[in-house]
Amino acid sequence: MPSKHVFEALSDKGVTELHHANSVATACQFLRSRALMSRGTVERSGLTQTPQSSDDADRRYSIWFDVFLDSVDIHARASRANAYGPVLFVFDLALIDRNKTGRIWVTKLNPTKWVGEPDEERWFQGKEDLEGNFVKGQFDQMIVLRHCGGSIPFGRHLKKIVVDDPDLQTEDDVDIYSMGIGALRLAMQDVKLDVPIERRRCRTGCACKNHWRGDDERLFRMFDPMP
Repeated sequence: MPSKHVFEALSDKGVTELHHANSVATACQFLRSRALMSRGTVERSGLTQTPQSSDDADRRYSIWFDVFLDSVDIHARASRANAYGPVLFVFDLALIDRNKTGRIWVTKLNPTKWVGEPDEERWFQGKEDLEGNFVKGQFDQMIVLRHCGGSIPFGRHLKKIVVDDPDLQTEDDVDIYSMGIGALRLAMQDVKLDVPIERRRCRTGCACKNHWRGDDERLFRMFDPMP
């Protein structure tokens, strides 16, 4: 769909921001490049990125060079850690409004659920389908930039970065949140980028800390600036 159609449909649904979550290491690559980049673009450029469970599906369905965005902050909405990482980039919706994105696709299902599904159940089929059936905050429904050359510059659209605080330390007593913040700030310093970073403030009952404490390997993989 033309980016203008997607922009208008999302605006009508009350979407004002777009979100992308990732690991500390991958987020640092984005900051140094001043752009969101697809998994394939990062790999092809020889840069470091943290493996994700969805990587096999992305390769299988030829979306390895596409950039994904969500209509809401999944962590805040679901009161749980975002599976894609503790670093959340928050953009204003104008990022996709005639911003050299080309035509934009929107998923109906997360590609990890695509096995055996026809194309019309994987993707919204046009503006009318999007206007009638897109639901703000439906996690399966992701905005996919398929014609942006594998990256989309931040421009002036990156409003802030929100980072989880697992309230844990490494074996050397280094605070994990501080380690992640330090890496992100250093990445911005390298390219003279100044974007506000916020410590995530969770609502009562959020299960994110249990998520991080229950899987040390995943915790360090997601916060390690050099995985």
